[in-house]
Amino acid sequence: MTNDPDLDDCAFLSGGESSGGRQTRTGVAVCSQRRALLVAGIVLGSLLLTAIIIAYAGPQNDCSCAAKTTSGYETDEENNTQPFNPIATNGEPFPWLEKMLPNSVRPMRYVVTIHPNLTTLDVKGQVTIDLFIEKETNFIVLHIQDLNVTEKALVTPGPKGYALKIVKVLEFPPRQQFYIEVKEKLKKKSNYTLNLRWYSKLNPEPEGFYVDQYESFNGRDRLLAATVFRPNGARRAFPCFDEPHVRAPFRVSVFRDRFHIGLSNSIVHTTEDVGFYMGTGLLRDDFIETPPLPADAVAWVVSDFQRESLQPSAAYIPTTVAPPSAAGGKKPSQLNNYTQLKSKNPPVRNITALTHSLNVNLTPFHNVSTTTTTSLPVIINGNGKPSNLTSLSQSTGSSIKRAPSYTFYAPRDLLPRSSFILHTSRDVLEYLQTWLDISYPLTKVDFVALPSLDRNLISSLGLVTLKTAFLTDPNSITTEQYQFSALRIAEAMVRQFFGGITSRKVLKDVWLWEGLIQYLGIHALAPLQDSWPLREMYLLKMATTALDIDAIQGWDSIMNGTRHDGNNEEFFVQKTAAIFSMLHTAIGEDRFRGCLGTFLKLNRFKTAEPTDLWTICTKKANGSKNIKDMMTLWTHQPGFPLLTVTKMGNSISISQRPFKPADFLAIHDESYDGNNYNQTLVNATDMPSTVPPTHANKHKTAPHLKWIFPVTYITDMNNASETLWMQNVDVTFNVPENVKWIKVNAIQNGYYRVIYNDENWASLIEELSNNPKRFTSEDRLGLLSDAFTLCHANLLPCEITMNMIQYLPSETHYGPMALAVRHLEKWRRILKYSECFLMLSEFIKMKLSTVMEKVGWVDEGDVAIRLMRPEVLLASVLWEDIDSITKAKNMLNQYLYYNGSAIAPNLREVVYTGSILSGEYIYWQHCWERFITLQRTSETFVERMQLLRALGRTKDAWLQNRLLSHVTMLPTEEVVQVLKAIAGTPTGGAMACRFLQAKWYELEKRLGPGTISFAKVISAITQYGATKFDYDELKSLVHRFGRGQGMSVLNMTLSSVASNVEWVARSQTSLYKWVESNLHSHR
Repeated sequence: MTNDPDLDDCAFLSGGESSGGRQTRTGVAVCSQRRALLVAGIVLGSLLLTAIIIAYAGPQNDCSCAAKTTSGYETDEENNTQPFNPIATNGEPFPWLEKMLPNSVRPMRYVVTIHPNLTTLDVKGQVTIDLFIEKETNFIVLHIQDLNVTEKALVTPGPKGYALKIVKVLEFPPRQQFYIEVKEKLKKKSNYTLNLRWYSKLNPEPEGFYVDQYESFNGRDRLLAATVFRPNGARRAFPCFDEPHVRAPFRVSVFRDRFHIGLSNSIVHTTEDVGFYMGTGLLRDDFIETPPLPADAVAWVVSDFQRESLQPSAAYIPTTVAPPSAAGGKKPSQLNNYTQLKSKNPPVRNITALTHSLNVNLTPFHNVSTTTTTSLPVIINGNGKPSNLTSLSQSTGSSIKRAPSYTFYAPRDLLPRSSFILHTSRDVLEYLQTWLDISYPLTKVDFVALPSLDRNLISSLGLVTLKTAFLTDPNSITTEQYQFSALRIAEAMVRQFFGGITSRKVLKDVWLWEGLIQYLGIHALAPLQDSWPLREMYLLKMATTALDIDAIQGWDSIMNGTRHDGNNEEFFVQKTAAIFSMLHTAIGEDRFRGCLGTFLKLNRFKTAEPTDLWTICTKKANGSKNIKDMMTLWTHQPGFPLLTVTKMGNSISISQRPFKPADFLAIHDESYDGNNYNQTLVNATDMPSTVPPTHANKHKTAPHLKWIFPVTYITDMNNASETLWMQNVDVTFNVPENVKWIKVNAIQNGYYRVIYNDENWASLIEELSNNPKRFTSEDRLGLLSDAFTLCHANLLPCEITMNMIQYLPSETHYGPMALAVRHLEKWRRILKYSECFLMLSEFIKMKLSTVMEKVGWVDEGDVAIRLMRPEVLLASVLWEDIDSITKAKNMLNQYLYYNGSAIAPNLREVVYTGSILSGEYIYWQHCWERFITLQRTSETFVERMQLLRALGRTKDAWLQNRLLSHVTMLPTEEVVQVLKAIAGTPTGGAMACRFLQAKWYELEKRLGPGTISFAKVISAITQYGATKFDYDELKSLVHRFGRGQGMSVLNMTLSSVASNVEWVARSQTSLYKWVESNLHSHR
């Protein structure tokens, strides 16, 4: 037996024990040269014969047995059958084959020390990870990206611990995996310590640990360093087990100079003077250990920002840091009170060795704070009264008495804008911890403004980073923008609980967390701002938007359609929020609140799955309703139900079936003109027999099961909603004899559409016309939404929809009016070439003129009027009302040439669009110059979008062509706005298509072949096509597009265009006749 250590290592590596996804190697076979050549010849011959058989015997593209997709549709599936043989950076085979890390090792604690140099932009760091071995192994795999590891050690536990011999270190950059193999086995149920040191550069882009720049109040450029972690993004800043299900406590230490401050998730424990480095005095901030967090939830910032602070409201006692625990206290792994200091020992190991490696001398220093705290006034709600959190605490029986402090860090000139953020976040967080009966686990919440951040807000437990452009002056933005800003802050506070205290187990479950966060953001803000129409905003932006997309475009179920990397379309988040609204209705306010509170308590500082929440909800429902089955159906089954409600005398019957538009006939039959609409229209009690074209789906379509959900309804005799449950059978019940109508889906809490028989539709429309306030604003919005969507799906005669919108001059609420004018804008784009367009335009302008007389052109009134006014005025301008265009032009003219008052933010888009539609070149040129000026600032995104839309709406083909010549230089989002605006004009549709054909390769090169961005550009031009030619043209573009993630966007656009073609073919004659008979009678 040889004692050569190298041979021992080889023998050890080729052992026969299984290592899961790790490659293993066996002994080497020995044979003669002649036999080897013979074997090689046989193998090569077999491979050649197999290739010939596959090439000529396999199914061809024109074979009837080959797989087919719906005409005009492509798939984006890739061939994943090739063997995976990863090669490390040194050329050796990488032993670990799986995307996920092995489950044999679990981190118990991280100690991270970071030294960013804001002069050289270098970063030096050390991480110490306490490991627990779940299964015996001899290797560790963790994540690392763009870090240069210089030293590594794996140490056995105990005071006599020693470093194990590391025999192999490999890195596989495509998966950012780092492999460490040791000579001896790591024992099961044992603890080890992994030490790594590395150096890197600060990233110039907001990703990982990056460097940012801002201009100080004296005009000098200043630098700061901050972490920005996307999911699985912590590996760019430090070596870690960067998977969402892995949570561990963190002790962070940050080196900085005397002129900077350090921030992290927790508060600073101690600040040490560590001498001089490159002529600068260095300090080290040691932060208190955090609760167990995923690696990508850790954050730190080094800057020279100033601060403003806000203490908890009067209903709470400020949470303060407790003194260090006694020596006989709990062990660190057992402590769970993360608002207190854990240990008297410094939270950094081997720091002396690290400082030596950084050429730092340790000298004592007493830190002195240089910042001040400013008390800010108590926030008031929409009624001008302080938010009464004490009464909420008493009503819920909450015993929570403490709350964190709130601090805002930013350049000095931005501090005056901090009040809105501090007060909104304080009110929402304190409301949430009382409502959920969960105390916030930390002593503070910090906000840091980052100039180059590519998202509005990133919320980590205890530290929220936000884009500097988010800090806009309230007087310079629209009312809608202001409310959206408050919603984003509310959602950031919800993330402190759902994401901070409890987080998702896998990235695929992002849909659950994002949907819940968006729903709770509105739910938490609504009682604090009760004059804001937040419920209507939720219905407009989430529920009805998701229903409209789901109705026509044929999206997959939430579970099948969401991506494993968590990068999902907004539709899935909107649908999830709507499903949570339905769950809220199903179990009631107290149980819903109790379910979410119990969910957080049971999974405190742990990860969870959707089924964990569904199980808790089922238990809270006391077994009377199987919430788990209900939610499983809604998340695993595509689409949504259409409820058919039939009122016959005092008998009401309700049945459900999957929502499907009527058959798409016009795209297949050139002679089809829709004149037989009444014969082909689907009756309220019948459904189409065929499914509309949907995007190719790799998941097999399962048979539809009937959804389980609560149905709420009101009648003209009972304004209090009643609830019944839809399950496997249809429902029939009786109402009093004198009931005239029934309205199902009261207050629009359900994710479904409702179609009634003609008699009930007529009664609802009559009530709307005579007494619209008989319905809540949510119910009016729901009736309009159902009518427009059912009409566009050819399930409801357009006459019913037109009869319903007759009441609009009496509408006084933002939500119903906004929904109606946005659907009518869609009609304007689709019908712009139809014979009924001119008369329909006259009818719409007549209806809008009555509303305009009420709202006026002065930006004043309550919140609802301020929100509704720009919707009505813009609609009037787009339908080319001469008086409105003239008024808009005069307002801009007064401002430009006669020192008139500045254009109010709420009216900017109306004035820009109206002035340009007047046809005078000087106004187009002014808007273009204004856009060029605003391009230099990041705080004017909304106004830039308004200007681009207005510029594209010109009727001058030369100006449209001039604008198109600049399009390829704009960001993708701006390109989409321009092309969508131009394509919506009568002269611009063909021009935009020619532009796309001419610039195809340039756009493809810039945006990427097959990308979602490129697909969105194509969709912006084609989505309102309404002829068979438009459909065929888009189909050819889909074939040209090729494969890629953007294919799903184009396939759904195809479905939308097919729906447009069918609707125009079936409805334009009926619309013409209805408008012709009603236009003059309603003047």
